[in-house]
Amino acid sequence: MMNELLIDRLRKLGWHHTANQLDSVLEDVSKDNVSYSEFLHTIVLQEIEKQESGQLEKRMKQAKLPYNKTIHDFDFTFQPSLSEKQVKETLMCRFISNGENRILLGPPGVGKTHLAISFAVEAITKGYTALFLTSDDLVEQCRKANEKGTLHRLVNRWSRPDILIIDEVGYFPFEELTANVFFQVVSKRYEKGAMVLTSNKSYLDWGNVFGDEVLATAVLDRLLHHAITFNIKGDSYRLREKKKAGIYPAKLTT
Repeated sequence: MMNELLIDRLRKLGWHHTANQLDSVLEDVSKDNVSYSEFLHTIVLQEIEKQESGQLEKRMKQAKLPYNKTIHDFDFTFQPSLSEKQVKETLMCRFISNGENRILLGPPGVGKTHLAISFAVEAITKGYTALFLTSDDLVEQCRKANEKGTLHRLVNRWSRPDILIIDEVGYFPFEELTANVFFQVVSKRYEKGAMVLTSNKSYLDWGNVFGDEVLATAVLDRLLHHAITFNIKGDSYRLREKKKAGIYPAKLTT
């Protein structure tokens, strides 16, 4: 009866792990003859670890990452143009607290998305919230929100995470609606919420991406004020793997 009452009170406190494990914990304590302070320390530590694990899992799920990649999987030797020092500095996540941005430019296949996801995973591990969007996601969600008359809610939702990752900016031109929403999000997050963008276009081409040179200039003005740009000029990882497998010829014969 006493155990049932204790379990109920533990659950009211949100100590669900301890409540579910109480019988086995008490049995172990009686066997090991530990002190009250050691017993209390053990159950508090286990509860904290369980809650932190659950919160981490929740943040990972909310981030909607397409896959889980860390910096340990990245081959810096294949991309000598990339500053490993700047990447590791970014992984410290101070740029998030400062409301700064990281922009990854380069042709397809050089590891931009991998790096962006690595930044997000490290941030989530450190307790920050994140959200990953592709340009396709951006366009599709803007269209749906516009039809429902909820664009302001969408802008607010994209402004909330500690770090917002937008992948593949420039792979196709934005229509006017998406370009305007993008500008609103950038403006709302300016100096408050960090962003990580990947793009295959140089900044000179962003006028074509947004369909408006003035709008593109306004976006870049805010994005680049507190930002580091990584220009990756190496070869494609995907083509390298195909060459290794003999699928893609290293040199074309005439």
